[in-house]
Amino acid sequence: MACAWVVIGVLSSAHNAVHAEPPWVADEIFLQMAELRKEIKQLQDKVSGLERQLGARPSQLVPIPLAGSDNMALGKRKASIAIVEFSDYECPYCAKHYREVLPKLRGRYIDKGLVRYVMMDFPLGFHAHAEKASLSARCAGGQGQYWAMHDAIFGAHGQMTDALADTVVGQKKMDAATFKCCLEDPKQREAIRRDMVLGASIGINGTPAFLIGTVKGNRLTDYKLLSGVQPFEAFASIIDRLNH
Repeated sequence: MACAWVVIGVLSSAHNAVHAEPPWVADEIFLQMAELRKEIKQLQDKVSGLERQLGARPSQLVPIPLAGSDNMALGKRKASIAIVEFSDYECPYCAKHYREVLPKLRGRYIDKGLVRYVMMDFPLGFHAHAEKASLSARCAGGQGQYWAMHDAIFGAHGQMTDALADTVVGQKKMDAATFKCCLEDPKQREAIRRDMVLGASIGINGTPAFLIGTVKGNRLTDYKLLSGVQPFEAFASIIDRLNH
């Protein structure tokens, strides 16, 4: 939209100038407009060329390691298909997926052992509580309660607080001292950073993002990337095709 308004502004200025300035000024303006149109056309041609080059390149998918993800996964560990979600707890679209799509995926595929669902962290820098939320969920996962904390955080609209963490720790009878120590462990932040580096390396720059593919040797391969919140049907069509 910004580029469109720039062009409109130039044309509008030129139109006004035609009526306000001597004829030679109008000729100069129209000459500049013609040059501008040529430059725009050249830029469009360059963009089209780059798009053709990118489309012609063979896709090289980086296998996604799933080892060590059991604390942050749902479904049968040996399922032949997996979905990997890159998520941010403060992202409203991640919350929409959690509320509206994940329950359907669980009902049709995950809880039946057909698909394994693995979470990866991708807290965005402009969300003040996102990294703390990821840390809390990971540390709860160290005591077998990842999904309890995950669900509680989304239930609180991503607003991670000490009070919320204390409530979940108490309800699930976790060891509070161990949980607090885990939050301060640099290894947890490093694990989050690795998730983000991995996501960025395959073109993810926002949340939610999903990889859906087959599992070979505890690695996700031959996957398709879905960016942004997606309807259940988008997942189902890919999963059903992989199943056949």
